[in-house]
Amino acid sequence: MGLQNLTNDQKMNWERLTKPGRAIQETKFTDPIALRELGLRAPVQRLMGKVGLQGFLNYEARTYERYTLEFLSTLTKGRRRRTLHNLPFE
Repeated sequence: MGLQNLTNDQKMNWERLTKPGRAIQETKFTDPIALRELGLRAPVQRLMGKVGLQGFLNYEARTYERYTLEFLSTLTKGRRRRTLHNLPFE
C-alpha cells in the first residue's frame, strides 16, 4: 500500500503537507463538489445517516463570493506588510 508512482513535485508536496506539527483547521462544512468528484458522496451519506449526523451534510458555508474574490485579488505573494513603522507620510 502507500503512495506509488509520484512525480518529484508530488513527493515534495506530500512531504510539505505531512510535516509533523502542521496545523489543520477543522470545519463542520462538507464540500459537495469534492465528494461527488471523488465518488464519495453516497458512502459519506450512508455513514453519516448510520451515526445520525445526516444533517451535517446539509450545512453550507455562507460566504460572499464577490467580496472574497475582491479581497483575494488584493493579495500579492511576498508583499511587504504595512506597519506603523513603514507607512508613508501623507
